Amino acid sequence: SSKLEAGVCGCGQSDVDSDEDGVADCDDRCPSNPDKDEAGKCGCSEADVDTDGDGVVDCLDGCPTDPSKVVVGVCGCGVSDVDSDVDGVADCLDGCPRDATKTAAGECGCGVSDRDGDEDGASDCVDECPSDPLKVIPGVCGCGVSDSDGD
Repeated sequence: SSKLEAGVCGCGQSDVDSDEDGVADCDDRCPSNPDKDEAGKCGCSEADVDTDGDGVVDCLDGCPTDPSKVVVGVCGCGVSDVDSDVDGVADCLDGCPRDATKTAAGECGCGVSDRDGDEDGASDCVDECPSDPLKVIPGVCGCGVSDSDGD
């Protein structure tokens, strides 16, 4: 079929509109998608939608429903990667998110050192004789004194 007039696409080119979006294929960068005539950031097959309104289109956003993230991060989408105590472990993975010296509660809990000053195997927080490596409870004679009479 020959053209009688130059048409939208000019002489020698068809004015067909394959996707019926009102833009002739010669001017339509997405001739098989009626919703787009330009590829945009997501190409012709995906819509350039920003579901969470963070300024990054969903096809490029690692967390398309989380407005505070575009990358999944260590905590995943929908959970902050903040490290409140600045110990290098995000709060979502930190057993003691407000204690920079611990990432797990340990024997003494968060905010209390698990130190064993007398190296007797009992942390100072539970050792009633924290300076006596031979006792963890005072016994009859107290800390620092043997309870044995030598017999």
